[in-house]
Amino acid sequence: MKKQLASLICISLLWVSSCEASPAEESNVETVLQTTTEETTTNTTLSPTPTPIPYIYMPYEGSEAARAILSDMTLEEKVYQMLIVNPETLTGNIYDYDTVFNDVTSQGIAGHPVGGLIFFGGNILSPEQITEFISSCQNASEIGLFIAIDEEGGDITRIASNNEFDVEVFPPMGQIQDEEQAYIVGSTIGEYIADYGFNLNFAPVADVNSNPDNPVIGERSFSGDPLIVAQMVRSAVRGFNDSGVFCTLKHFPGHGDTVADTHIEAASISRSYSEMLSLELVPFAAGIEEGADFIMAAHITTPNADPSGLPASLSYFWLTEVLRYEMGFEGIVVTDSMSMAAITDNFSPEEAAVMAVYAGCDILLMPEDPEAYVRGIIAAVEDGILPEDRIDASVLRIIDTKIEGGIIQI
Repeated sequence: MKKQLASLICISLLWVSSCEASPAEESNVETVLQTTTEETTTNTTLSPTPTPIPYIYMPYEGSEAARAILSDMTLEEKVYQMLIVNPETLTGNIYDYDTVFNDVTSQGIAGHPVGGLIFFGGNILSPEQITEFISSCQNASEIGLFIAIDEEGGDITRIASNNEFDVEVFPPMGQIQDEEQAYIVGSTIGEYIADYGFNLNFAPVADVNSNPDNPVIGERSFSGDPLIVAQMVRSAVRGFNDSGVFCTLKHFPGHGDTVADTHIEAASISRSYSEMLSLELVPFAAGIEEGADFIMAAHITTPNADPSGLPASLSYFWLTEVLRYEMGFEGIVVTDSMSMAAITDNFSPEEAAVMAVYAGCDILLMPEDPEAYVRGIIAAVEDGILPEDRIDASVLRIIDTKIEGGIIQI
Protein backbone atom coordinates (compact mmCIF):
# COMPACT_ATOMS: atom_id res chain seq x y z
CA MET A 1 0.00 0.00 0.00
CA LYS A 2 2.87 2.38 0.80
CA LYS A 3 4.19 2.23 -2.78
CA GLN A 4 0.70 2.65 -4.24
CA LEU A 5 0.03 5.71 -2.10
CA ALA A 6 3.38 7.23 -2.89
CA SER A 7 2.76 6.79 -6.61
CA LEU A 8 -0.71 8.33 -6.46
CA ILE A 9 0.52 11.25 -4.40
CA CYS A 10 3.40 11.86 -6.82
CA ILE A 11 0.90 12.01 -9.68
CA SER A 12 -0.92 14.84 -7.93
CA LEU A 13 2.28 16.81 -7.38
CA LEU A 14 4.72 16.14 -10.17
CA TRP A 15 2.57 17.29 -13.06
CA VAL A 16 2.95 20.90 -11.99
CA SER A 17 6.67 20.91 -12.67
CA SER A 18 5.92 20.67 -16.39
CA CYS A 19 3.22 23.35 -16.46
CA GLU A 20 4.13 26.62 -18.11
CA ALA A 21 2.12 28.82 -15.73
CA SER A 22 0.48 27.43 -12.64
CA PRO A 23 -1.88 29.50 -10.47
CA ALA A 24 0.68 29.50 -7.69
CA GLU A 25 3.32 30.95 -9.97
CA GLU A 26 0.92 33.69 -10.98
CA SER A 27 0.28 34.44 -7.28
CA ASN A 28 3.92 34.46 -6.19
CA VAL A 29 3.71 31.28 -4.11
CA GLU A 30 6.37 29.47 -6.08
CA THR A 31 7.61 27.70 -2.96
CA VAL A 32 4.64 25.35 -3.12
CA LEU A 33 5.94 23.89 -6.35
CA GLN A 34 9.66 24.44 -5.97
CA THR A 35 11.91 21.65 -7.25
CA THR A 36 15.62 21.21 -7.57
CA THR A 37 17.71 19.14 -9.92
CA GLU A 38 21.17 17.80 -9.15
CA GLU A 39 23.98 19.25 -11.24
CA THR A 40 25.34 16.68 -13.65
CA THR A 41 27.94 18.68 -15.57
CA THR A 42 30.81 16.90 -13.83
CA ASN A 43 29.65 13.47 -14.95
CA THR A 44 27.74 13.48 -18.19
CA THR A 45 27.24 9.72 -18.08
CA LEU A 46 24.70 10.08 -15.28
CA SER A 47 21.10 11.09 -15.92
CA PRO A 48 19.77 14.08 -13.99
CA THR A 49 18.00 12.96 -10.82
CA PRO A 50 15.28 15.36 -9.73
CA THR A 51 14.96 15.93 -6.03
CA PRO A 52 11.40 15.02 -4.93
CA ILE A 53 9.04 17.95 -4.65
CA PRO A 54 8.88 18.88 -0.95
CA TYR A 55 5.56 18.32 0.75
CA ILE A 56 4.34 21.81 1.63
CA TYR A 57 1.05 22.42 3.42
CA MET A 58 -0.44 25.45 5.11
CA PRO A 59 0.75 25.31 8.73
CA TYR A 60 -1.48 26.17 11.65
CA GLU A 61 0.00 26.93 15.06
CA GLY A 62 -3.27 26.96 16.98
CA SER A 63 -4.21 28.73 20.18
CA GLU A 64 -2.59 27.93 23.50
CA ALA A 65 -5.81 26.22 24.61
CA ALA A 66 -5.93 24.08 21.46
CA ARG A 67 -2.30 23.07 21.82
CA ALA A 68 -2.93 22.04 25.42
CA ILE A 69 -5.77 19.76 24.34
CA LEU A 70 -3.73 18.35 21.46
CA SER A 71 -0.79 17.54 23.74
CA ASP A 72 -2.92 15.03 25.65
CA MET A 73 -4.15 13.20 22.53
CA THR A 74 -2.75 10.03 21.02
CA LEU A 75 -2.18 9.86 17.27
CA GLU A 76 -5.27 7.65 16.96
CA GLU A 77 -7.38 10.19 18.85
CA LYS A 78 -6.10 12.96 16.60
CA VAL A 79 -7.02 11.06 13.46
CA TYR A 80 -10.51 10.25 14.74
CA GLN A 81 -11.06 13.99 15.25
CA MET A 82 -10.69 14.28 11.48
CA LEU A 83 -13.79 12.15 10.82
CA ILE A 84 -17.47 13.06 10.70
CA VAL A 85 -19.72 10.00 10.51
CA ASN A 86 -23.41 9.15 10.82
CA PRO A 87 -24.61 7.56 14.07
CA GLU A 88 -25.17 4.18 12.42
CA THR A 89 -21.48 3.92 11.62
CA LEU A 90 -20.71 3.95 15.34
CA THR A 91 -23.48 1.58 16.38
CA GLY A 92 -23.20 -0.91 13.51
CA ASN A 93 -26.87 -0.48 12.62
CA ILE A 94 -27.12 -1.54 8.96
CA TYR A 95 -30.90 -1.90 8.87
CA ASP A 96 -32.31 1.49 9.79
CA TYR A 97 -31.52 4.99 11.00
CA ASP A 98 -30.61 5.49 14.65
CA THR A 99 -33.11 7.74 16.39
CA VAL A 100 -32.30 7.26 20.09
CA PHE A 101 -29.19 7.39 22.19
CA ASN A 102 -28.45 4.17 24.06
CA ASP A 103 -25.55 2.18 25.51
CA VAL A 104 -24.42 1.10 22.04
CA THR A 105 -24.23 4.72 20.92
CA SER A 106 -22.27 5.63 24.06
CA GLN A 107 -19.83 2.78 23.51
CA GLY A 108 -19.45 3.73 19.85
CA ILE A 109 -18.51 7.32 20.69
CA ALA A 110 -16.12 6.19 23.44
CA GLY A 111 -14.41 3.63 21.20
CA HIS A 112 -14.31 5.84 18.12
CA PRO A 113 -13.82 9.44 19.34
CA VAL A 114 -14.83 11.08 16.06
CA GLY A 115 -14.83 14.80 15.49
CA GLY A 116 -18.49 14.95 14.56
CA LEU A 117 -21.76 13.34 13.57
CA ILE A 118 -24.04 14.01 10.61
CA PHE A 119 -27.79 13.47 10.85
CA PHE A 120 -30.16 12.72 7.98
CA GLY A 121 -33.93 12.84 7.69
CA GLY A 122 -34.32 9.29 8.97
CA ASN A 123 -32.56 10.21 12.20
CA ILE A 124 -34.95 13.09 12.86
CA LEU A 125 -38.46 12.33 14.11
CA SER A 126 -39.52 15.32 16.21
CA PRO A 127 -38.07 18.38 17.94
CA GLU A 128 -37.95 16.67 21.32
CA GLN A 129 -36.43 13.47 19.95
CA ILE A 130 -33.60 15.04 17.97
CA THR A 131 -32.77 17.56 20.68
CA GLU A 132 -32.41 14.76 23.23
CA PHE A 133 -30.47 12.56 20.83
CA ILE A 134 -27.95 15.29 20.00
CA SER A 135 -27.59 16.41 23.61
CA SER A 136 -26.84 12.86 24.73
CA CYS A 137 -24.24 12.42 22.00
CA GLN A 138 -22.53 15.65 23.02
CA ASN A 139 -22.49 14.59 26.66
CA ALA A 140 -20.88 11.28 25.68
CA SER A 141 -18.08 12.96 23.74
CA GLU A 142 -14.96 13.87 25.69
CA ILE A 143 -13.99 16.72 23.37
CA GLY A 144 -17.31 17.76 21.87
CA LEU A 145 -18.81 17.10 18.46
CA PHE A 146 -19.55 18.95 15.29
CA ILE A 147 -23.23 18.13 14.76
CA ALA A 148 -23.83 18.48 11.04
CA ILE A 149 -26.85 18.57 8.76
CA ASP A 150 -27.69 19.33 5.13
CA GLU A 151 -30.31 22.05 5.46
CA GLU A 152 -30.02 24.10 2.27
CA GLY A 153 -33.64 25.10 1.77
CA GLY A 154 -35.65 23.95 -1.21
CA ASP A 155 -35.58 20.20 -1.80
CA ILE A 156 -32.52 19.51 0.36
CA THR A 157 -33.74 19.77 3.92
CA ARG A 158 -33.90 17.35 6.83
CA ILE A 159 -35.98 19.48 9.20
CA ALA A 160 -38.09 21.82 7.07
CA SER A 161 -39.38 18.82 5.08
CA ASN A 162 -40.61 17.15 8.29
CA ASN A 163 -44.16 18.17 9.25
CA GLU A 164 -43.34 17.67 12.93
CA PHE A 165 -41.25 20.85 12.83
CA ASP A 166 -42.80 24.31 12.80
CA VAL A 167 -40.10 26.15 10.86
CA GLU A 168 -40.06 28.44 7.85
CA VAL A 169 -39.95 26.60 4.54
CA PHE A 170 -37.87 28.19 1.79
CA PRO A 171 -38.06 27.55 -1.95
CA PRO A 172 -35.03 26.28 -3.90
CA MET A 173 -32.20 28.78 -3.86
CA GLY A 174 -32.60 29.40 -7.58
CA GLN A 175 -35.86 31.15 -6.71
CA ILE A 176 -34.34 33.51 -4.14
CA GLN A 177 -34.59 36.95 -5.67
CA ASP A 178 -32.21 39.24 -3.81
CA GLU A 179 -29.41 39.47 -1.27
CA GLU A 180 -31.73 40.34 1.62
CA GLN A 181 -33.67 37.13 1.05
CA ALA A 182 -30.41 35.15 0.90
CA TYR A 183 -29.41 36.62 4.25
CA ILE A 184 -32.79 35.68 5.73
CA VAL A 185 -32.38 32.12 4.45
CA GLY A 186 -29.02 31.82 6.20
CA SER A 187 -29.99 33.46 9.46
CA THR A 188 -33.37 31.70 9.72
CA ILE A 189 -32.09 28.21 8.92
CA GLY A 190 -29.11 28.75 11.20
CA GLU A 191 -31.30 29.81 14.10
CA TYR A 192 -33.75 26.94 13.87
CA ILE A 193 -31.16 24.18 13.45
CA ALA A 194 -29.22 25.63 16.40
CA ASP A 195 -32.37 25.31 18.52
CA TYR A 196 -32.15 21.50 18.14
CA GLY A 197 -28.41 21.26 18.80
CA PHE A 198 -26.88 21.46 15.33
CA ASN A 199 -23.76 23.60 15.04
CA LEU A 200 -22.64 22.91 11.45
CA ASN A 201 -24.65 23.24 8.25
CA PHE A 202 -23.42 21.90 4.93
CA ALA A 203 -24.78 24.94 3.09
CA PRO A 204 -24.86 27.25 1.20
CA VAL A 205 -24.37 25.82 -2.28
CA ALA A 206 -21.76 27.96 -4.02
CA ASP A 207 -21.98 26.11 -7.33
CA VAL A 208 -22.95 28.02 -10.46
CA ASN A 209 -25.90 26.47 -12.32
CA SER A 210 -24.12 26.67 -15.66
CA ASN A 211 -25.26 23.38 -17.23
CA PRO A 212 -28.97 22.63 -17.68
CA ASP A 213 -28.16 18.91 -17.98
CA ASN A 214 -26.61 18.78 -14.52
CA PRO A 215 -28.47 16.06 -12.56
CA VAL A 216 -27.43 17.08 -9.06
CA ILE A 217 -27.20 20.90 -8.74
CA GLY A 218 -29.92 22.71 -10.71
CA GLU A 219 -31.94 25.10 -8.54
CA ARG A 220 -29.90 24.21 -5.48
CA SER A 221 -27.67 26.93 -6.96
CA PHE A 222 -28.67 30.56 -6.69
CA SER A 223 -28.09 31.27 -10.38
CA GLY A 224 -26.28 30.51 -13.61
CA ASP A 225 -24.49 33.85 -13.29
CA PRO A 226 -21.36 33.59 -11.11
CA LEU A 227 -21.62 37.21 -9.96
CA ILE A 228 -25.19 36.71 -8.76
CA VAL A 229 -24.22 33.48 -7.01
CA ALA A 230 -21.33 35.31 -5.35
CA GLN A 231 -23.63 38.06 -4.05
CA MET A 232 -26.15 35.56 -2.72
CA VAL A 233 -23.52 33.32 -1.16
CA ARG A 234 -21.94 36.29 0.56
CA SER A 235 -25.30 37.27 2.09
CA ALA A 236 -26.18 33.69 3.08
CA VAL A 237 -22.80 33.26 4.80
CA ARG A 238 -23.37 36.48 6.72
CA GLY A 239 -26.78 35.18 7.80
CA PHE A 240 -25.40 31.85 8.97
CA ASN A 241 -22.55 33.55 10.81
CA ASP A 242 -24.99 35.87 12.57
CA SER A 243 -27.04 32.85 13.66
CA GLY A 244 -24.02 31.32 15.41
CA VAL A 245 -23.93 28.20 13.22
CA PHE A 246 -20.93 27.25 11.11
CA CYS A 247 -21.68 27.12 7.40
CA THR A 248 -19.99 25.38 4.48
CA LEU A 249 -19.38 26.50 0.92
CA LYS A 250 -19.94 23.56 -1.41
CA HIS A 251 -18.99 21.85 -3.71
CA PHE A 252 -15.45 23.17 -4.36
CA PRO A 253 -14.17 23.90 -6.97
CA GLY A 254 -17.66 23.91 -8.51
CA HIS A 255 -20.08 21.12 -9.41
CA GLY A 256 -22.44 23.10 -11.60
CA ASP A 257 -21.10 22.11 -15.02
CA THR A 258 -21.03 18.33 -14.54
CA VAL A 259 -23.41 15.92 -16.25
CA ALA A 260 -22.96 13.10 -13.74
CA ASP A 261 -23.71 12.51 -10.06
CA THR A 262 -20.70 11.60 -7.92
CA HIS A 263 -22.97 9.62 -5.61
CA ILE A 264 -23.15 6.92 -8.30
CA GLU A 265 -20.27 7.55 -10.73
CA ALA A 266 -17.29 9.72 -11.57
CA ALA A 267 -18.03 13.26 -12.75
CA SER A 268 -15.88 15.73 -14.62
CA ILE A 269 -15.87 19.23 -16.03
CA SER A 270 -13.79 20.28 -19.01
CA ARG A 271 -12.99 23.93 -18.26
CA SER A 272 -9.42 25.15 -17.96
CA TYR A 273 -8.17 26.73 -14.74
CA SER A 274 -8.43 30.24 -16.18
CA GLU A 275 -12.02 29.54 -17.25
CA MET A 276 -12.89 28.22 -13.81
CA LEU A 277 -11.24 31.21 -12.21
CA SER A 278 -13.77 33.52 -13.89
CA LEU A 279 -16.78 31.25 -13.32
CA GLU A 280 -16.78 28.42 -10.75
CA LEU A 281 -14.35 30.00 -8.29
CA VAL A 282 -16.02 33.41 -8.09
CA PRO A 283 -18.69 32.49 -5.47
CA PHE A 284 -16.15 30.58 -3.37
CA ALA A 285 -13.87 33.60 -3.28
CA ALA A 286 -16.81 35.75 -2.14
CA GLY A 287 -17.77 33.27 0.58
CA ILE A 288 -14.21 33.05 1.84
CA GLU A 289 -14.00 36.83 2.01
CA GLU A 290 -17.27 36.92 3.97
CA GLY A 291 -15.88 34.52 6.56
CA ALA A 292 -17.15 31.02 5.80
CA ASP A 293 -15.44 28.59 8.18
CA PHE A 294 -15.82 25.40 6.12
CA ILE A 295 -15.43 24.47 2.46
CA MET A 296 -16.57 21.09 1.11
CA ALA A 297 -14.41 19.52 -1.58
CA ALA A 298 -16.22 17.76 -4.42
CA HIS A 299 -15.25 14.44 -5.96
CA ILE A 300 -15.24 15.86 -9.47
CA THR A 301 -12.23 15.71 -11.79
CA THR A 302 -11.05 18.69 -13.84
CA PRO A 303 -8.61 17.29 -16.43
CA ASN A 304 -7.99 20.60 -18.19
CA ALA A 305 -7.24 22.39 -14.94
CA ASP A 306 -5.62 19.60 -12.93
CA PRO A 307 -4.12 16.97 -15.24
CA SER A 308 -3.45 14.60 -12.32
CA GLY A 309 -6.90 13.19 -13.06
CA LEU A 310 -7.68 12.99 -9.35
CA PRO A 311 -10.97 14.09 -7.81
CA ALA A 312 -10.74 17.56 -6.31
CA SER A 313 -11.21 16.04 -2.85
CA LEU A 314 -7.91 14.19 -3.35
CA SER A 315 -6.13 16.89 -5.33
CA TYR A 316 -3.13 18.72 -3.88
CA PHE A 317 -3.47 21.15 -6.75
CA TRP A 318 -7.01 22.20 -5.85
CA LEU A 319 -6.90 22.01 -2.06
CA THR A 320 -3.41 23.22 -1.25
CA GLU A 321 -2.06 25.10 -4.23
CA VAL A 322 -5.33 26.83 -5.20
CA LEU A 323 -7.63 26.88 -2.17
CA ARG A 324 -5.01 27.42 0.53
CA TYR A 325 -2.29 29.43 -1.20
CA GLU A 326 -4.02 31.06 -4.18
CA MET A 327 -7.35 31.85 -2.50
CA GLY A 328 -6.03 32.20 1.04
CA PHE A 329 -8.56 29.95 2.78
CA GLU A 330 -7.48 29.26 6.35
CA GLY A 331 -10.57 27.44 7.61
CA ILE A 332 -11.57 23.77 7.60
CA VAL A 333 -11.62 21.75 4.39
CA VAL A 334 -14.10 18.86 4.55
CA THR A 335 -14.62 16.27 1.86
CA ASP A 336 -17.96 15.40 0.36
CA SER A 337 -19.13 11.96 1.51
CA MET A 338 -16.30 9.49 1.08
CA SER A 339 -18.91 6.75 0.63
CA MET A 340 -19.81 8.05 -2.82
CA ALA A 341 -19.07 5.79 -5.76
CA ALA A 342 -16.71 8.33 -7.33
CA ILE A 343 -14.35 7.46 -4.43
CA THR A 344 -15.22 3.89 -3.46
CA ASP A 345 -15.13 2.59 -7.04
CA ASN A 346 -11.61 3.89 -7.60
CA PHE A 347 -9.70 3.91 -4.31
CA SER A 348 -9.31 1.65 -1.30
CA PRO A 349 -10.30 3.16 2.06
CA GLU A 350 -6.66 3.53 3.06
CA GLU A 351 -5.71 5.18 -0.24
CA ALA A 352 -8.63 7.59 -0.13
CA ALA A 353 -7.92 8.55 3.47
CA VAL A 354 -4.23 9.29 3.02
CA MET A 355 -4.64 11.04 -0.33
CA ALA A 356 -7.39 13.32 1.02
CA VAL A 357 -5.26 14.37 3.99
CA TYR A 358 -2.15 14.76 1.83
CA ALA A 359 -4.14 16.93 -0.58
CA GLY A 360 -5.19 19.28 2.20
CA CYS A 361 -8.43 18.00 3.74
CA ASP A 362 -8.95 18.47 7.47
CA ILE A 363 -12.14 16.41 7.87
CA LEU A 364 -13.17 13.27 6.01
CA LEU A 365 -16.95 12.96 5.80
CA MET A 366 -18.73 9.63 6.09
CA PRO A 367 -15.88 7.24 5.26
CA GLU A 368 -17.13 3.82 4.23
CA ASP A 369 -14.82 2.16 6.78
CA PRO A 370 -13.71 4.60 9.49
CA GLU A 371 -11.37 2.12 11.17
CA ALA A 372 -9.59 1.49 7.86
CA TYR A 373 -9.30 5.24 7.32
CA VAL A 374 -7.72 5.67 10.74
CA ARG A 375 -5.35 2.74 10.21
CA GLY A 376 -4.33 4.09 6.81
CA ILE A 377 -3.52 7.56 8.09
CA ILE A 378 -1.62 6.24 11.12
CA ALA A 379 0.41 3.94 8.85
CA ALA A 380 1.16 6.86 6.53
CA VAL A 381 2.51 8.85 9.48
CA GLU A 382 4.59 5.92 10.67
CA ASP A 383 5.92 5.32 7.13
CA GLY A 384 6.88 8.96 6.66
CA ILE A 385 4.31 9.71 3.94
CA LEU A 386 2.47 12.16 6.19
CA PRO A 387 4.30 14.22 8.81
CA GLU A 388 2.52 14.13 12.17
CA ASP A 389 2.73 17.92 12.11
CA ARG A 390 0.36 17.78 9.12
CA ILE A 391 -2.18 15.89 11.24
CA ASP A 392 -1.65 18.35 14.08
CA ALA A 393 -2.39 21.30 11.80
CA SER A 394 -5.81 19.90 10.94
CA VAL A 395 -6.66 18.88 14.48
CA LEU A 396 -5.64 22.27 15.87
CA ARG A 397 -7.93 23.96 13.31
CA ILE A 398 -10.72 21.64 14.39
CA ILE A 399 -10.18 22.26 18.10
CA ASP A 400 -9.93 26.03 17.71
CA THR A 401 -13.12 26.06 15.61
CA LYS A 402 -14.89 24.05 18.31
CA ILE A 403 -13.66 26.52 20.93
CA GLU A 404 -14.90 29.41 18.78
CA GLY A 405 -18.33 27.79 18.44
CA GLY A 406 -18.67 26.99 22.14
CA ILE A 407 -18.52 23.25 21.47
CA ILE A 408 -15.45 23.07 23.67
CA GLN A 409 -15.80 25.11 26.85
CA ILE A 410 -12.56 26.68 28.04
